[in-house]
Formats: sequence, C-alpha cells, structure tokens
Amino acid sequence: MESTVTGIAVLVVLAVWHLHNRRHAGWRASAEGRFNIYCGYFLVMIAVYWLTSAPTMTDWEWALGNVWALAAMTAFVYGFGALDRVTAQHAWWAQMVESIEPSTGAIPR
Repeated sequence: MESTVTGIAVLVVLAVWHLHNRRHAGWRASAEGRFNIYCGYFLVMIAVYWLTSAPTMTDWEWALGNVWALAAMTAFVYGFGALDRVTAQHAWWAQMVESIEPSTGAIPR
C-alpha cells in the first residue's frame, strides 16, 4: 500500500511540474530539451521504484535507486539547458532582424 501511494504521489507531482515546464519559452522550439525532460520524468519514476523497494538504506536496491535519480537529474539539467539555449538563440536572431538597417539591408556586426 505504501508503494502505491508513493507512486501516485510521484505521478501527481510530475504531472503538475510538467504543466509548469510546458510554459517555458523554449518548450515548443527544442525537441532535444523536451526529449531530455521526458526522459527525466521516467527516470524519476524508476528511481522512486527502486528507492521504495529497498528494505533498508544499505541494500543494493538503494544504490541502484540513487544511480537512477542521478541519471534523472542529469537528464533534467541537459533538458533545461537545451531549452534555455534555444530561447537565447531565438532572442539573438530576433535582435539581429530588428537591427537590420532599412537603407542598406546590412546587418550590423
């Protein structure tokens, strides 16, 4: 019963966090970022499974759960990094388009 409640709680928290993450400015523009974040969601679920199935904190299941949690954290870091990069690239291109001189059509360097 405890693992069922934990699983449902993790799903609810990840669903709410996903709704927040979808509002990121680079969400629709970066497939790489979305992929890494989706991978992070599933890695969190796997980590929680291993962490809740460990009978004590010294068994190998606990260590395996921590490895999966580390992988999830890495996926989230790379995912949000990709979202931030694509947002910065779009802002740079928008700034370049805005600064084109109308008389010559040249982009200032």
